[in-house]
Amino acid sequence: MGADLLILPKGITHNLTAALLAGEPNAPQLDPSVFQRIESLPGLEKISPQRHFSIPSDEGHGETDLIAFDPSTDFTLQPWIREHLPRPFSQNDVLVGGRRPEPLGSTINFFGQSLLVWGKLERTGVGPTERSVFASFSTVNELAHEAKSHGIQTFGTSSMTGAPSALLLRLSPGAGAGHVRFALSSVPEVQIISGSGLGIQVRQSIRTILAGSIAFPLVGLGMAGLLIMVVYAGIVAERKAELGLLLAMGLSRVGLSLWLSMEAALCAFLGALFGVLLGAIGLSVFVRTFGYLLTSRGITFELPSISSQIFAAWLSLLLGSLVAGLGALIPSWRLAGREVYQLLRGSGE
Repeated sequence: MGADLLILPKGITHNLTAALLAGEPNAPQLDPSVFQRIESLPGLEKISPQRHFSIPSDEGHGETDLIAFDPSTDFTLQPWIREHLPRPFSQNDVLVGGRRPEPLGSTINFFGQSLLVWGKLERTGVGPTERSVFASFSTVNELAHEAKSHGIQTFGTSSMTGAPSALLLRLSPGAGAGHVRFALSSVPEVQIISGSGLGIQVRQSIRTILAGSIAFPLVGLGMAGLLIMVVYAGIVAERKAELGLLLAMGLSRVGLSLWLSMEAALCAFLGALFGVLLGAIGLSVFVRTFGYLLTSRGITFELPSISSQIFAAWLSLLLGSLVAGLGALIPSWRLAGREVYQLLRGSGE
């Protein structure tokens, strides 16, 4: 998880893994024209600016890495959030790295200004990220004004807004880094850092797999609907005497069709319910075996939230019942449209 490409000022040395998550410390700001030129390039899915500062720590000794980021475009930090307050990220809120001691809901003081710890990141294995504090550009801008009032020029003289020191880029599926390098080859003030080519391919392949994992169940539902249609065509043909008698007793064509459709939907619902229960048992066994093995080795293993699992279960029940009902409706409607005497005569009565 991280950026595919990183745009830095020329001549800045970098730690690749850390930089692709949170830029590079103490890098000078990029020319605003670079951001405008990159924005117009095709093949880019996301562009997220960041700016990195080292400021005096709130304890009064050492320094703290403070990183300004844009929450609306960020894609490298927020996926790592382990816990956060039950409200949106706002002004004077900060994210803290996984190894920082501050608990959720506590405050951090910089230059006499209190910032609320809104969220805490997972341990990424990247030291600079795990020790850093992350705030929005507007929050860091306020800190810069506060620092200047104390005679501290840590943040420089320019405004934080529109003045990033790094641009993190995510490529669109199928796009390559070559066109970005070519487009910026005429800008000598910047350097382009690429992530692992294998990592980019894996991330883009996962998107294809995700699209396939959605398409295949939909195709399966369609095939199941066709199968139910064929099966119910045979069922109603065998039961035409019974159905003809119901029509003779005054049941309408619509009522008969809906009755048979609801019968199929109920059977499908019971079958889908059994499948959901079986899946829940299998998932529980998986968590207590393979999941426990991963956790015991320090590898994070998380399931979707309970609400997401319940939603998926109900969606499965609903789609299964709906497809079965629609599949049975067509042959039922066709049979119910025949004359009653034809149905009864065909049965030998």
